Amino acid sequence: MVSTAAWELTLAPTLTRIGSTHNWLNSTLVYPSFPFTIFAVIHAVRVACVYRGIARAGGYDRQLGDLQAAIVPLVLILGGSTISSVLLGLVPGWIISPVPVATYGRVSAPLIPLLAAKSGLVSFLLSLPALPRETLFCLVDGFSRIMGMATLGVDVVRAHPNPAVRSSAWAMILTAFISGGGGGMIVPMFRMFGPEWGFTSTPAFVKEGLSIDVWSAAFIGYVYATLIDAHPFFRKPVAYLLGRLPMLHPYVHLPKTYFTSVKPSMLLQPAEAKTFCSLLLALMLFTSRIVIPALSRSSAKASNAAAAQKRRVQDQAQKAVKSASTAVEDKVPTEASGIRQRQKAQ
Repeated sequence: MVSTAAWELTLAPTLTRIGSTHNWLNSTLVYPSFPFTIFAVIHAVRVACVYRGIARAGGYDRQLGDLQAAIVPLVLILGGSTISSVLLGLVPGWIISPVPVATYGRVSAPLIPLLAAKSGLVSFLLSLPALPRETLFCLVDGFSRIMGMATLGVDVVRAHPNPAVRSSAWAMILTAFISGGGGGMIVPMFRMFGPEWGFTSTPAFVKEGLSIDVWSAAFIGYVYATLIDAHPFFRKPVAYLLGRLPMLHPYVHLPKTYFTSVKPSMLLQPAEAKTFCSLLLALMLFTSRIVIPALSRSSAKASNAAAAQKRRVQDQAQKAVKSASTAVEDKVPTEASGIRQRQKAQ
């Protein structure tokens, strides 16, 4: 395996440090007798904030039963990877052993969100200012969702016993999409965020398009597969970018045989690539949730201010015209009276 000099020297050390911090959070228990890691608890509380936040915004938070509130986060987190495992003829990991579930915070999904909601922690977090709260949530989402997109998506396909599946770039992207974004489609499809479940209407994402929480799974899977050179197909976007953007050449030094070698030439090692994709996903979510709405509000305020200024100018113009008309009307009778007086004098 060959790593390009530019990426290895510039990105890898930083990504390694960030990845080590995440690994420590994801492997350190909150308390020896409490079987959940620090990151598992943080992730589970984040899931609770999503679910309870939507419920409270809809005004039906008190209508949710405890079992109902426990199942929804579980489907949201595990639904996509379960479907992708079944499609690939594999047994979902959470059925075989609780170890991977506990490692990645999955087993905490039904319990900790419920405790967080009942303890008031969710209410406290939702009351914090939006910018710091959503920034933290974006980071948590980025590092928690990467497992479904990369580990349970691209990596599962690369290790599949069927060579036809193992050598399919399409299978890698599709599996990353289903595993990473499937839960985000299942829950709204069956109205599971609400108090009454059921498939009673066309899902909103069918009419309005997929949200970034869903389509980003395919995009991040594509980026991850490109970084680890999972298939020769993923070299094409690199060739396209370098061909269309010559200014990138000084910053990206690829091996001479990168586009011709049949052997993989990783741009980053898998662990570093996952950290990079986690940060990229967090940035995408932050842009979608914070930056774009803020720009929209600023644009709306500017438009409203411009419209208000235009109305003021129009009002002033109308007042000026009205004043001029009144002055003319007052002047005409006066002039007519003067003419009659001169006629009488003659």
